[in-house]
Amino acid sequence: MVADCAMISGFTFQWPAVLALLLLIFPLWWLLAYARLQRLELMDAVGVGGQTHRRLLDALRICAFILLVLALARPGHSPSRQSFSRSGRDVVFALDVSRSMLAEDVSPNRLEVAKQAIRDALQVMDNERVALVVYAGSASILCPLTYDYGFVRYMLEQADPHSVDFGGTTLQSAVEKVVDQVFIDGREGVQDLVVLTDGGDHGSQMSKVVELLESKQADVLIIGLGDPNQAAPIPIRNDNAEVTQLEYDGKVVYTKLDDAALRAFAMKSSQAHYLAIGLRPFNLGQLYLDHAADKETKATDQQVGIVVYQEAAMWFLLPALLLLLLTECRVVNLLGVRWGALCLILCAIMPERAVASSGFRTEFDVAVGLMSKGRYDEAEVQFASLYLSAPHSMLQAGDLAALQYNRGLCLAELSKAQAELSAVIALGYAQQAQAAFLSAKRYAPTMSRAGVSLESAAEWLLVLQRKIEQQEQADRELNAQMAALIEHLQGLLDEQRELRTACQAVDIDRRRPRRSRHAGPPPPIVAPVNSIENAKRFFDLQAGLVDEAKKIEVLMQEIDIKLAGSTADVSALVTLMTEPLNLIVQVQQTQEKALQYLSSWNSWPAARASQQIVEGLVGRILELLSGNSQQEQAEEGEMYEDYEDGYDYEYMDDAGQSIMDSQAAQADLAAGLEMQQLPIPNYTAEDILSEEQESMQFRQQKRLSANAGKIDKDY
Repeated sequence: MVADCAMISGFTFQWPAVLALLLLIFPLWWLLAYARLQRLELMDAVGVGGQTHRRLLDALRICAFILLVLALARPGHSPSRQSFSRSGRDVVFALDVSRSMLAEDVSPNRLEVAKQAIRDALQVMDNERVALVVYAGSASILCPLTYDYGFVRYMLEQADPHSVDFGGTTLQSAVEKVVDQVFIDGREGVQDLVVLTDGGDHGSQMSKVVELLESKQADVLIIGLGDPNQAAPIPIRNDNAEVTQLEYDGKVVYTKLDDAALRAFAMKSSQAHYLAIGLRPFNLGQLYLDHAADKETKATDQQVGIVVYQEAAMWFLLPALLLLLLTECRVVNLLGVRWGALCLILCAIMPERAVASSGFRTEFDVAVGLMSKGRYDEAEVQFASLYLSAPHSMLQAGDLAALQYNRGLCLAELSKAQAELSAVIALGYAQQAQAAFLSAKRYAPTMSRAGVSLESAAEWLLVLQRKIEQQEQADRELNAQMAALIEHLQGLLDEQRELRTACQAVDIDRRRPRRSRHAGPPPPIVAPVNSIENAKRFFDLQAGLVDEAKKIEVLMQEIDIKLAGSTADVSALVTLMTEPLNLIVQVQQTQEKALQYLSSWNSWPAARASQQIVEGLVGRILELLSGNSQQEQAEEGEMYEDYEDGYDYEYMDDAGQSIMDSQAAQADLAAGLEMQQLPIPNYTAEDILSEEQESMQFRQQKRLSANAGKIDKDY
């Protein structure tokens, strides 16, 4: 039915090369004439005279042959041009094919769900150029930007963990590949990157990723797949179809959606939008349409148009069959021939309309059956497919109205089902439902049900729009609270560092000079001037920082409740604030230790060590809120635990008994100020700072080792 033409004519042959068969008319006529002469000679030889009607029959056969050739050439009439504007956006799908995507917490697994989501998106795309990039520890381009969606689907089928050079998960490799080799210069502002992943990044520099994307003004839509709360094992199938679970260092690897890291990455860029799909069903096509609804489009150099003709082959084929029937059935009763010819003519007039009506009714009934069973998503797809494929000229307006009306009902039900999960998705379904009801009303203006449904759809749209506005307002308030929280944390970090520096500045060098073995006991070290006044001042400042940490904890708890939503059991959820809340509690506990040590000049080195631990913990909280991965969180948490455990400082009380800093000091501030000078502690401030430097180097080495080992962590 489709032919590419430069000029549109009212009638054409879509396969004109077949017309070359008409050259066979001349040898065919000669053969028929030769056969006729041979027949006459045979009749004369046997003494049978008379006329023969074979000349007329041969002419009918030649006419039938001509009609058959014309039918094979696909004659068409009533042309209409369908122009496809190639003014759209460039969309690159970045598919995570790391082995963690084989986890089966969604059915059949995360990777297959992601691939089906891309197929859904291709269904609704028309003018977009699409590319496909897969990534794990490295990235690979399976399909560059193209309008050939069929080829994209074919390459999508080939995508699996073996499509990349090595495993792991490094979003940075995918973004670098897309920016350098897929995105086209001059298309800035009309390029989208759609990432389907379960997170769990093994070493990307997220600031570098954001910088690369912003250089191309690319919008990013991140789809998070997998259970964010319950970790799942990774099944591995060998050549014998035996299933085992992936292990690392002799332990089974468990994976879950790294929601916190993906959400933090999205917060780094104003052009990034993150959707935590988790285990919910979703339609990526609709999500992308909503994401790109108000965004700019740009035309490419390709201008494509096609001309569609109505098929006319049956008008040649049926007369040809009728002529062949007349040449071979001379013994048929003349009345029977007339009735047969009449039936053939009627069949030639109404074949397409009858077939179209019958096929439409069958498929329509199937869609209605799906709708009655509550399978609205499948029914909507069936109604939409039927509306697009059905020949509208062969159907009545009432049939088309019923088709659009029932499709609108399905979309309305889908919108209501999605309202609690995502108001944005529900709004998209509601808008499509409204358009379907309006289309039904246009086909059948007297259809009162369509009018009532239109009013209901308009009211529902207002409800969803208000809900989205409320959610956006809540998001703005949450972002403002997050910004205030980070500001308070940075202030706490700066003040704690200033207090430690001030304490160190007024202290003396406590290191013992080297003396010979027979030099006698070392002279006592005298406390600096104003040590008691300074101790009281430092104590008051540290107490103020403790109060500030408590206020920060309250703010964190408020944000945590908002992140958890309306769920009653907030403590059972894991949110972005879960780990920072644990760390802020450690901050307060360590500050309390520093507060106790500051009451006496003798224990200032231990106080400064505790203050330095506080600085590390607060800095870690800031890193978490800036978007480090969960893997780094776990490693850093272990490091800080080891670091804190390494500083159980020992000093002497008035009775000469050794006590540890992990024990609660019994003396209050006044008693501490009145204490006599005590023996010098075993650790000086310089020793502590030196060990802290070694600890920092140790942490750096561990992080480098983790990054270097990401290829080993092939999941």
